[in-house]
Amino acid sequence: MSDPNTISCPKCDAPIDIGDAEPLSRVACPACGERIRIARSFNHFELRETLGTGGMGTVYKARDTQLDRDVALKLLRKDLGPEYANQLQQEARITASVNHPHVVQVFSFGHDHDQYYLVMELVDRGTLDDLIAEQKKLPEADVLRAGIEVARGLRAAYQKGLIHRDVKPANILFNEEGMAKISDFGLAGIVEPQAQSSGAIWGTPYYVAPERLNNQPEDFRSDIYSLGATLFHAVAGRPPFDRETTSASDLRALKNNPLKLKDVAPDVSRPTANAIARMIAPDPRLRFASHDALILALKKAERILHGEPEPWSAKVALLIAGATLIALILFGWIFFSHQGGPANVTASASSTPAFDINREFDDGRQQIIDGKYPAARATFARLASETKNRQPIYDWALLNQALAASLDQQESQKRRALQEVENAGSGGFADPQLGAFLLETAKHANERRAIALSDISDHEAKPFALFLLGLTDVQLGRFNDAKALLEAFTLSQPSGSLSWIDKYKPIARKYLDDTRAWLAWREQNGSAKSPAEIRSALEKLRTLKLQKPTAISAEVLLAERTLANQLDQAEKTERSVRQKQHQDLVAREMPQLNAALESYRRLAAVYDFTGAASAIRKVKVTEPSLRETQRNYQNAADWLAEWKATLINDLNAHNYNGAVIVSDTQYNGIAGATANKLKMKVPYGSAETTWVKVPATTLVTVSSSFATDADRQWRCGVFAWTIGQTNAARQLFDAACSAKPSYIEARKFFDQTKP
Repeated sequence: MSDPNTISCPKCDAPIDIGDAEPLSRVACPACGERIRIARSFNHFELRETLGTGGMGTVYKARDTQLDRDVALKLLRKDLGPEYANQLQQEARITASVNHPHVVQVFSFGHDHDQYYLVMELVDRGTLDDLIAEQKKLPEADVLRAGIEVARGLRAAYQKGLIHRDVKPANILFNEEGMAKISDFGLAGIVEPQAQSSGAIWGTPYYVAPERLNNQPEDFRSDIYSLGATLFHAVAGRPPFDRETTSASDLRALKNNPLKLKDVAPDVSRPTANAIARMIAPDPRLRFASHDALILALKKAERILHGEPEPWSAKVALLIAGATLIALILFGWIFFSHQGGPANVTASASSTPAFDINREFDDGRQQIIDGKYPAARATFARLASETKNRQPIYDWALLNQALAASLDQQESQKRRALQEVENAGSGGFADPQLGAFLLETAKHANERRAIALSDISDHEAKPFALFLLGLTDVQLGRFNDAKALLEAFTLSQPSGSLSWIDKYKPIARKYLDDTRAWLAWREQNGSAKSPAEIRSALEKLRTLKLQKPTAISAEVLLAERTLANQLDQAEKTERSVRQKQHQDLVAREMPQLNAALESYRRLAAVYDFTGAASAIRKVKVTEPSLRETQRNYQNAADWLAEWKATLINDLNAHNYNGAVIVSDTQYNGIAGATANKLKMKVPYGSAETTWVKVPATTLVTVSSSFATDADRQWRCGVFAWTIGQTNAARQLFDAACSAKPSYIEARKFFDQTKP
């Protein structure tokens, strides 16, 4: 097998090592100096051109030779190593499950030439970054439309538990219709832990949210900030601060005092400026509280910009809100007038029932057991707020909130709750060992790395850690570790004040069953190579019964797409092999058949139909189409032999009394025949002549005079076809097929083939 890292120089044929060369780059031949462009394929993806380069690697336009379509292939840098590729694959699984017109779709993930790659939808009509570079300032209407579309894409991803972490103009792409799509989900977050630990800022400083600079948890509002900074830059022609810096401390100060959009772009409408100002508020709490709220604000700005009237529903809502506010003010005035003022209100408030911690905790746990995960998150968030820093209930509330978020696939909310546990530390616990264990559990669950069973310390709260960390491993795609943790949890015996943990086991068993089912499928079908094996693996995958919508579902979706691609490739390869084998077979057997057909025609021309049948029958062909041709000519020769034998019998028994002209001599008919001679009628006897001297058209006329049934008509038609009398053959075939439909199928050969 040739070395894929070595090519031959087309000029001097010297070997050139291309192992370290970038795809599509040019390298010089060490022997003659000729510069050669390095073509490269990764599995069935042929790289065509470079689209861009970023921190994680290079994006190429590639051709998917399986499906005959263009795609974008992101090739990871070699120095990032397999651990980053594993994390990238996890993000790819989640992103692949986001099917939205404003999110660049992920097709597959693969490995070739010692590099990992991600295959995505090709969106090659430029980026927002390109437009800013070309035009500096973009029309406000275009910026608003792109902002709305990207916000919709971010919302769809967030509904799958995914935040972007690196929204910027270079990651906003446009298709042929001008539709905006957000790309590269989660790639910035993959290497974030390393970047933060080294003091670096992962992300583009213009657009990175302030909370990242402050090492605070990020959520969807961080993406809103980055999108706002992006829209600011696009509509103003400059970023939202007035100088550049590489210092994190200086950058914090700049971001805490962003420029006012109207100051740098006075022509921008007030609603647009207000919406963007809220998006880039330094405090996340002052930004839009949801993607829906952001989209509504941008759409309102767009309507006002275009001079469109406010929708009636919005007006009615404002009127109702105003009326409600007036009613509340009036009610408050009447209430205070009749109750004697604020002193009595305070007394009334103090008479409300106290917050029942135990009841709230029980309610939250039951909501988890019942699968009401959003309600459980809210319950435990409220419990944490009411018991802040009252340990251990505060940590238990946050950890259960993280558990509910994990079960609900709300990764950002899970991380936020775990970060609160880390921020609280291990102080304030009557049992320091419990405090240390809960802190360790939160750190493990928040580290975005695989957790093995051996990583978990022994403690009476270990069963809870086993469950939470098992779910974390599931989300990370570390299914073997997840299986070990979930099995250990289902076998554990929580006791005493922690016996409530035991009630989570039915949920864990469903996750465990799904994990086992996935691992079993992967073990049995992971090495599928042939089309039959891949097809079987795909069928089994599609019938896999999963009980919970987890990362396994995303893994199954990605595996299904990958297998479908592999099946298409395997079938294509198999077809190519079969086609080559067929071509080789035809090349070997066609000359033999052609030689036999030449003998067939030569013998048929002298009316030796038995010899013709023997000549065609002797040849050995196996290729189906050649075999079919051989069979049809064999049948024709057999019918011709029967035609001649029947005609000889008819002439000997009944004679033919019509005029026959042979070589300018007219005879009164035919008195008889043998295999070699015809007896021609003359006034006082007969004269013999050979079959070949009698015009073939005359023999058609003679034999037709005896063709009183379908079989005779058919054989006579075959003879007419053999001598090229197509009109006569057609008439005879029509009559035979009408009387005997079983000839219809055989007729196809004669209608489609020249004699």
